[in-house]
Amino acid sequence: MASLSFVNVCKTYKNGLTVVKDFNLDIKDREFLILVGPSGCGKSTTLRMIAGLEDITSGELWIDGQLMNMTSPQSRDLSMVFQSYALYPHLTVYQNMAFGLKVHKVPKDEIDKRVGRVAEILHISHLLDRKPSALSGGQKQRVAIGSVIVRQPKAYLMDEPLSNLDAKLRSQMRVELAKIHRELGATIIYVTHDQVEAMTLGTRIVVMNSGVIQQAASPSDIYENPVNKFVAGFIGSPSMNFFPVWVARREEKICLEFGKNKLIANEICSKRLVEDGYVGRRVYLGIRPEDFHEAGPEEQKILFDVEMKEVLGAEILFHGRINREEICVRLSPNVKAEPGERLPVYVDMDRIKLFDMDTEQNIIYV
Repeated sequence: MASLSFVNVCKTYKNGLTVVKDFNLDIKDREFLILVGPSGCGKSTTLRMIAGLEDITSGELWIDGQLMNMTSPQSRDLSMVFQSYALYPHLTVYQNMAFGLKVHKVPKDEIDKRVGRVAEILHISHLLDRKPSALSGGQKQRVAIGSVIVRQPKAYLMDEPLSNLDAKLRSQMRVELAKIHRELGATIIYVTHDQVEAMTLGTRIVVMNSGVIQQAASPSDIYENPVNKFVAGFIGSPSMNFFPVWVARREEKICLEFGKNKLIANEICSKRLVEDGYVGRRVYLGIRPEDFHEAGPEEQKILFDVEMKEVLGAEILFHGRINREEICVRLSPNVKAEPGERLPVYVDMDRIKLFDMDTEQNIIYV
């Protein structure tokens, strides 16, 4: 397997458009690294620069201590899984998986061994004699991934490989990919716009926006300690709620006020807001849908107008507004409220996030 390093990497096209800016990142051997962000953020371009399919405009790419900027794609010993299945329709599953090994003149016994092992891992051993036309979408994707795995490259590059599958198959394939990473001890660099895939698969997540790394951290750290408002809003489903609030001192307590609602900040938030001069200013308050509760102290209560609800079995998502601000609240099915009603909920003040109005940086980031 391989370790990779980006040093001040930029990618600018001939029309002057810069899609990756000053990209610095070290990828550890055997890491499952996720590049995530909205469409057009530069994540796929970054992956293609690793593969050698895109030239690097400036900066350096190192793989296992060797500079790769001018190295051809075929000499990098990397394998890539694309969004499309890219299978040869006239070849069987076995022949598709063995094709790359035959090109590299691997002995037949070794090919049989590798294909058999990977087919077993992916649960497609019974499909080896079939052609792609006889396979389901999930089976085709397994074969495409298997065709890459059998090569045993330094690293696996995956560009939204599950995006063409339905929700159930995507869930199953996430489990399979996690097992593959664990069993092979592989270095995997995986591009997705789906933050559920990012959170469930990655050992580390790199959140990108407009060609710039916003934050690189473990899934739990990204979720619990987002560096800025963009990361906080992008990671999480449903996404975090944001409200502009007024920071005020009332009877020696620091309050967050919006409309007729007033929340008492906890000791940590109060200390930071006072020390950094936010009293008498506005900040963004961030609350995740699951950080509202059905009961709590009066100073943590807010009221919102329910406009719609989604009954999801074990939970209900209530959608509505506080003043003009949209809100989504995740509660238990015991809560009985209908569209048109005003619902009281209680905020877990130990879980809130606060962001500067100008820089949008996390005020209590640690």
